[in-house]
Amino acid sequence: MKALVLHEPDGPLVLEDLPVPRPGPGEVLIRVRACGLGLTLVWNRKGRSGTSGKLPRVIGHEIAGDVAEVGPGVEGLKAGDRVNVYYYLVCGYCTWCKRAREDLCDNQKGHVGRHSDGGLAEYVKLPAINLCPLPPEISYVDAAVTADAIATPVHVLRARAGVQPGETVLVVGGGGGVGIHMVQMAKVLGARAIAVDISAEKLALAKQVGADEVFNSREINFDKEARRLTNGRGVDVVVEMVGLPETLEKSAASLGKGGRLVLVGSYDGKAVLPLKHNSLAGEGAVMRSQYCARHELEEAVKLVAEGRIRPTVTRICRLEEADAVLRSIERMELAGRACVIL
Repeated sequence: MKALVLHEPDGPLVLEDLPVPRPGPGEVLIRVRACGLGLTLVWNRKGRSGTSGKLPRVIGHEIAGDVAEVGPGVEGLKAGDRVNVYYYLVCGYCTWCKRAREDLCDNQKGHVGRHSDGGLAEYVKLPAINLCPLPPEISYVDAAVTADAIATPVHVLRARAGVQPGETVLVVGGGGGVGIHMVQMAKVLGARAIAVDISAEKLALAKQVGADEVFNSREINFDKEARRLTNGRGVDVVVEMVGLPETLEKSAASLGKGGRLVLVGSYDGKAVLPLKHNSLAGEGAVMRSQYCARHELEEAVKLVAEGRIRPTVTRICRLEEADAVLRSIERMELAGRACVIL
């Protein structure tokens, strides 16, 4: 099979011929049809915080395709079934998994595309527990992107931020691959959505998918603009997708009473948010969010199938083009999401 292989941190993705893997007990072989490209893969490639796992590795976790073969003991799946993939390698039996909070699994073995080979290949072998069935009305490209870029906003805005109809949600990085879907999820929940980003193209795209207001953080102080747009009250929720020192500080300053700051992504893993005694006056809260539970992936698939969220894929490429597209994402050039088709 054709596969892109990472041999060294921040190295090139090398197109190689590899043996097709064989599924063992509890495993399934998937014929990959589409694999999303986003900022997480940039950090995987760089090995930030050891996230690349053991090298060489086939990266890529936003996967959609067809079941090609099932291993011994697998039930409920058969060759030809259309599926996408849950990102975390979980046990399925610990306290958290039994509570349908697989994102907090006590026995997590890592991540697809980090600690096991991923989807930038014609075939991938994965545990059956990681597969989510797809309805016929969702395309492979849409299903691949849904696996993270839409499932994550479902978790962030419903489970973590608890967004209610009529609230105001500010998305910092609202034109990027996850942020553009965070804006759409805010609208699904009945909120007013404000998108902040750094280019006219990204802001135009955010406006196109439903953002009520957009502004360029390179041109204005978005915390002051957020307060102006809310008549001085501040916003109810800030979703921080950028994680630079200046965006963290302005995000906290944008919150109103009862506001929730949710930290999701970060360009600077060492960035610090300075908090004074009165920084979160009015019972503000700061929280971290990581991916989603399996049922939230299923909910994301349903939202897309029903047309309530539209996967915003602005670049579709072939396997051999993926390396260059990832470099473009690293330079913050791409609005929306990218996807490889195989």
